[in-house]
Amino acid sequence: MNVQDKIKKMENKKGKNHDLVLFRKWLDEYLPEHKSLKKIQVAGTNGKGSTCKWLSMFLQSEDYKTGMFTSPHLVSHMERIQIDSKDISLEDWERIYDTWDAFFEEKQLTMFEIDLWMALVYFIEQNVDVAIIEVGLGGRLDATTSLDYMATLITNVGLDHQEFLGDTLEQIAYEKSGIFKPNAIALTTEKDPACQKVMELVADYLNVMLGFVSLSDITKTKDGYKIVYNGVDYFAKIPEYQIDNMILALETLFVLGYSISSKHIQEVLDNFNWLGRFSVLREDPYVLVDGAHNVPGIKALVNEIQSFDGTIYFSVLKEKDASDMIEELKKLTKDIVLVRFDTDRLYPLEHLGLPIIEFDELETIIKNTKENILLCGSLYFVGDVLKIKL
Repeated sequence: MNVQDKIKKMENKKGKNHDLVLFRKWLDEYLPEHKSLKKIQVAGTNGKGSTCKWLSMFLQSEDYKTGMFTSPHLVSHMERIQIDSKDISLEDWERIYDTWDAFFEEKQLTMFEIDLWMALVYFIEQNVDVAIIEVGLGGRLDATTSLDYMATLITNVGLDHQEFLGDTLEQIAYEKSGIFKPNAIALTTEKDPACQKVMELVADYLNVMLGFVSLSDITKTKDGYKIVYNGVDYFAKIPEYQIDNMILALETLFVLGYSISSKHIQEVLDNFNWLGRFSVLREDPYVLVDGAHNVPGIKALVNEIQSFDGTIYFSVLKEKDASDMIEELKKLTKDIVLVRFDTDRLYPLEHLGLPIIEFDELETIIKNTKENILLCGSLYFVGDVLKIKL
């Protein structure tokens, strides 16, 4: 079995994650070194991967060796496990997988649990200074919550994954607040008072220090944003919705005692890039991909672009509010085309009343287009787009 076969075998291990107490018991028994890892956990409806990336880049700027575990991947499964912004190598991945495969089979771990376990093994053996861990889904029952953390973060709360997390913002806020732990600080950039109240109740019950993070001194400029943080002026050429993610990361590190110099803060702002999130694949004509995959994410994208002279190519998974997402996109342009791509979770696109093309047609269009293109709606769709060689 070659490494690609092993990846496919692992990716087929779907199903429900194990009880957190049991998963923690296994970690303590078979990988007790996990307790010595300094870790930060990030949850949230949108922006949690971006916040992980900000944390990682800020820490790296001060020469902290930084592990990062995120999901899903866009192009390669190796993206999920990184140290200092470099994917784990296929050789290291295969070596760790082979070492633990019998254990994974015996305990019948899911793909996500295997990913997390392998990330921890890799971070421990590579002696990282800090590990950034992104929640897979929700928070309270997520496998990542079996671990101990220095800080637990919630970016925001929006309506997504209601079939697992509940139908109201308050219910979802409760599920995400399930990551709070008595010995870890908790921070969030969520602004909705009702969601904040839920978080406060959970934090009070657990005796957790909860902080609400915001940045009020922001000025829109011609090319980006002027930001004032701790009395220092910075310039950020990033989408507005990334500012909350950035300030949550920066404030977390400040509270934890990691000193990031103003010089390095500006350097990170100048160089921030998170694959598939407001990524420009080509300037002329403009080809933009964004992983916005729920209504709040699409709203933020539309707010950032405001007007678009071109065609939007959109695809979406079946559990999403596709109609509401499309209504938001229509604020940019009426020229919206749906795309079938290879997934067993595709929304029934024929119900949406818009033109539909196959993915191979889209590939030809992207390579030959003379018009501007925006591609969005699903991280998995964006991942397939990023595999196209322009």
